[in-house]
Amino acid sequence: MDDLAERVTTAIHEDIHYYNTSDEVPRERTAEVVRANFTDLIAALTEGADFQTHAARRTGSSRAALGVPLPALMHAYRIGFQMLWREFRVIAESDTSLSRRAVLAATERIWSGYDRFANDVAEAHRTATNEQVLDDASERAALTEHLLEGRITSKSNLWETAALLRMPTRGPYLAVAAAADVVGKQPLHGVENKLRGIDLRSVWRLLPEQQIGLIYTPTPATTAAALDLLRRLASGRVGVSAPFTELSHIGRALKYARISLVGPGAGVTQFDDSVLGIAAVATPEVSTGLAQSVLHRLYDLTPEDSEPLIETFRAWLQADGNVGETADTLFVHRNTVRHRLRRIETLTGRSTSSPRELAELCLAFEVDARLNIAD
Repeated sequence: MDDLAERVTTAIHEDIHYYNTSDEVPRERTAEVVRANFTDLIAALTEGADFQTHAARRTGSSRAALGVPLPALMHAYRIGFQMLWREFRVIAESDTSLSRRAVLAATERIWSGYDRFANDVAEAHRTATNEQVLDDASERAALTEHLLEGRITSKSNLWETAALLRMPTRGPYLAVAAAADVVGKQPLHGVENKLRGIDLRSVWRLLPEQQIGLIYTPTPATTAAALDLLRRLASGRVGVSAPFTELSHIGRALKYARISLVGPGAGVTQFDDSVLGIAAVATPEVSTGLAQSVLHRLYDLTPEDSEPLIETFRAWLQADGNVGETADTLFVHRNTVRHRLRRIETLTGRSTSSPRELAELCLAFEVDARLNIAD
């Protein structure tokens, strides 16, 4: 037994690439396992008893814990049984007292034993691997949630968590929040794998009503690619933060992504980092009250009356107060733009020529655009 176990161990560590290049399984440990498996096998062969595969099952579980690939482990068992068969054949050929029937019966038992040992070691390996994957998934989910929700206060712990999740410790990043139509179902199905397919790293966490994530976007081109992918995957509302660099800002960025999530319209909405945008959403209860106090008479109008006024003011702002450019954008006459602006002044009691009152108008319309308070 010792001589056979030694030769099988040598063959395993010389012929199998994993055992030849890895130090995870020392040669001495392999020899012990080979002896234990052979002891169980030969006891069953000589006694005519059922095969006891306890050693094989322990081997499958322990090798899975060490990260030994299942193909390498199965190859080791093939080598062991092939060498055992050769040993048996030498005996059968040299001992003429053995009948043909006895040799055939013993051969059948040997290969039945191989099937039993191989199946049990593979089953134990798969079971242990699945348990390890579930444990890793649970740990990853907990780490991801702590990272995305900004619950990690120490910078060193933050970087350690990012490293465990295989995320770079410095951006640019995008924070994402997607509304779930069905509780517990991913609204951005397969997003992590699809992002990986375009060489973008990300981490995601599924909450009861949202799927939240962090995407590493090192260049403007990758930011555009990530947004394009999100648009293709989105079946409902998706909010995205402005790009940010410091990982410690993830909590704030996710807040802005969630605010963009509940804005008007459908599809993907990206929050911009303008001063007005941040002021509009920093304290929603305060900014909503301000907007309603400024725009309440506008909201009392029918949609047919209010929508052209709102559209005109936003286009006027986009044109930096240029009436002619606003008129061209809206395909209306300049006097129409002026008339609508004067009407906005009348309804709100704020003048577009007064810096302070114009600032109130700008903020009120920004809140209206982001928080959809008219509804």
